[in-house]
Amino acid sequence: MNRFNEAPGRGGQATQVASDSPPTPAEIPSQAAIQPARKMLPNLKSRRITGLQLAGKHLGPVAKCPPRYSEEDWDYNNKIKFRITCDQEKLAERIVEESRRVVDETKDTTKNWQREVEHHMRERTSEIRFLVDELNRQKKTAALEDEALNTYRNRVLNCIEFLKDKSLAICKQCLILREGRIGVDLCDDEVDRSLRRELKVIKGCQGLADAALKEAEEQIRKLRAAIYLLDQDLAAKDKSLAIDEKNLKLKEFQHDLAKGQDLSKQHCQFSLTEWQAQTYENLEANAKALVSAGQLRAYIDLLLKQVCEDMQNQTDRTNEAFERRISETKHVKQCLENKHKDTMDHIHQVQRNMTELEKEMMDKQRAITLCQTRLSNRAHRPGLELTCDMVQDALYNELQALKASVCKLNQKLNENKASMRYLMHVQVMQEEEINIKANTCKIDEVDCMTLRQALKYQTF
Repeated sequence: MNRFNEAPGRGGQATQVASDSPPTPAEIPSQAAIQPARKMLPNLKSRRITGLQLAGKHLGPVAKCPPRYSEEDWDYNNKIKFRITCDQEKLAERIVEESRRVVDETKDTTKNWQREVEHHMRERTSEIRFLVDELNRQKKTAALEDEALNTYRNRVLNCIEFLKDKSLAICKQCLILREGRIGVDLCDDEVDRSLRRELKVIKGCQGLADAALKEAEEQIRKLRAAIYLLDQDLAAKDKSLAIDEKNLKLKEFQHDLAKGQDLSKQHCQFSLTEWQAQTYENLEANAKALVSAGQLRAYIDLLLKQVCEDMQNQTDRTNEAFERRISETKHVKQCLENKHKDTMDHIHQVQRNMTELEKEMMDKQRAITLCQTRLSNRAHRPGLELTCDMVQDALYNELQALKASVCKLNQKLNENKASMRYLMHVQVMQEEEINIKANTCKIDEVDCMTLRQALKYQTF
């Protein structure tokens, strides 16, 4: 619909006037549309100015009487101004109505966007709070696992220290003490072989414990690294949660709102997928560290139990070897002592026999002296009386028999003396062996077994 109707104008020209129907937004005249209407008004000022004339150069204008308008001009001017006034009033009314509509529309749009933003912020805070709770739970679990793993590490350290300060030192000390055996007792017996096997088992257990200690320290490092990442993520999420919760509490009618910068053109550095992936990576890394720590604790439990069983079994076998060796040594020592007692009895018996032999020899010497005295006396018989009669033969025979008896007694005396020397040598040998066995018993039973009483293996 045309915005103006034709109206008679000056000089018979047609002029458009505004219609009474309300205009649409498209029909609101622009500045360019109003210009022709303005041109149609008589330029009264220009008409006034045309009546001025200049008298000469550098002289002011000389005013003439203004020209008079016609009645048509007066009527035309009034109608045009009235039409323009009506058009501007209707235009202002349409602009006011459009402004109110735009205001209502912007209010609704603003409220809708605010509700949507607040809804997304609530969802965001809920998601962040869920992740914060999950991170706190994982962190608490990781802290407990770190404490438990540190306890297991201390158990492994106690095992290593016990093996080094107790088991290894006592085993080496026993080997050194057993080097103090003398004589034939300084032999490679079952006890020495058991001690060497025990030394080998100790070194093997030390190697396993050292490897477990390194694994525990490495796992503690990984677990603490995961806890550090969780702490960093928690700090960032706590700050983000605090910002979003603060934004949720902000209202547009508050007086303490600070004018923020226009960040509409600033792009975020990370996407939501990257944000979620980073958090899930931290949680997954922490979960893997927890699983690895639990498996390592189970392995350390099994290792310490196996180490204790192996060491206790080997210690028991070595102690049994010691006990058998001590029992054998005591038995041999007892036999030697019994033999020593028998030897001493034989020595006394030989001594008594030698005394009897010497007494008998003395008796035979007196008998020989008597026989020789008789023969010497009979040698002084005179003349024919010096005959070899039966008495003389008997004296000769007696003298020969006595000499033979003295010879036999002397031989037996020499044999007894030799036997005495042998018995004395055996006595000394037995006493030396008894001392050797006593020294061996002291080393094994008193020194070594006293030390080995401290070898009590537990699960540390």
